[in-house]
Amino acid sequence: MIINEESKIWLFDYDLTLYGEEERHVLDSLDHRITLFVKRTTGVSLEQASEIRKKYWVDYGTTLAGLHAEYQVDPNDFFDFIHLNDGLIFPKKAPQKRILLESIKGKKYVFTNARKDWSDAGLSSMDIADCFDGVMDLKKLDWKGKPSVDAYDKMEAFLKKASINSFDENPSQIIFLEDSIRNLQEAHERGWTTIFVNATQQKPDWVDYQLDHLQSLKLLLEDPHV
Repeated sequence: MIINEESKIWLFDYDLTLYGEEERHVLDSLDHRITLFVKRTTGVSLEQASEIRKKYWVDYGTTLAGLHAEYQVDPNDFFDFIHLNDGLIFPKKAPQKRILLESIKGKKYVFTNARKDWSDAGLSSMDIADCFDGVMDLKKLDWKGKPSVDAYDKMEAFLKKASINSFDENPSQIIFLEDSIRNLQEAHERGWTTIFVNATQQKPDWVDYQLDHLQSLKLLLEDPHV
């Protein structure tokens, strides 16, 4: 398989994929806002709210999904609160990342469980926003994010509607980069090419490739055996 050719469709997760573990403080700043929202919603202490946030992420896939199931939280109220620019941090400008993205052939999209204003702010901060052909965010997914089957259904429906190219007979044309194993599982079952972007966990055998950092994708693109 030639991984870098015009027929490929590239899907990039945002948090801890398009920016890496070395900038985890970016996600930590958002997690703090999420914890504050959980505290306000549930009435528990900040420490308890942090544990609830983590538990909902494990049990429901996202903290928002848990809040919606348990407290009927409106998604826009949730995002309007957590995206208030009160202590939020964004990734630094990334000229080498821009060079890498510009070298990738085919269409490129962000596929994220965030609402678009969060990823847009980060892409703009890194100066790579114009490297992508679009963003499929949680709102466009009708608030059912990865790893829900619905999220992948909607992503494929979007790609088909955009008439990018037909991948029904060869779904491996879709290349998905993600830092979460559980979010790669459904992609693998659909036949997408999966790339695990994570330096601290070992990929399972069914994942196609692993990178310790997005910038390592350059080596994969140059490898004549893929």
